[in-house]
Amino acid sequence: MASDKSYEFEVALSFAGEDRQYAGQLAKVLRRRGVSVFFVEYEQHTIWGKNLYTHLSEVYQSKARYCVLFISKHYAMKLWTNHEREAAQARAFLENEEYILPVRLDGTQLPGIPPTISYLSWPPETARTIADALVKKLGKILSYQIKKPQESNTVQLH
Repeated sequence: MASDKSYEFEVALSFAGEDRQYAGQLAKVLRRRGVSVFFVEYEQHTIWGKNLYTHLSEVYQSKARYCVLFISKHYAMKLWTNHEREAAQARAFLENEEYILPVRLDGTQLPGIPPTISYLSWPPETARTIADALVKKLGKILSYQIKKPQESNTVQLH
């Protein structure tokens, strides 16, 4: 369950360019469900002109409630994704609670993400099922759930 601390983003997505399609699908579903998400394509106006090394470190270390890492062979090879992961790991280490939420796109192992950390795999998961899990983790009500009718306190007279 989410803490009471306020964050600029509820979820930050960290992914390799080759895996952008997965991150984009999840970002779109999360946005439709009212979740504030850091997805670099949504933030072009914010990051324009900034020192990305510093800015991305801040985002992945302190500006999001959760960080979703899209783990793949591409992710493991990139300098930028390693920078993002290290910032997220610093936060996870300091807070000693779940912050990094791994989504495995293949069997790649990453430094500092032990195989004992619970993860979701895509497939069989989809953007929708991962978004469902994130929304529940954030403690939000799923907007498409059918609400139970409330019991009426009024007395029916015959």
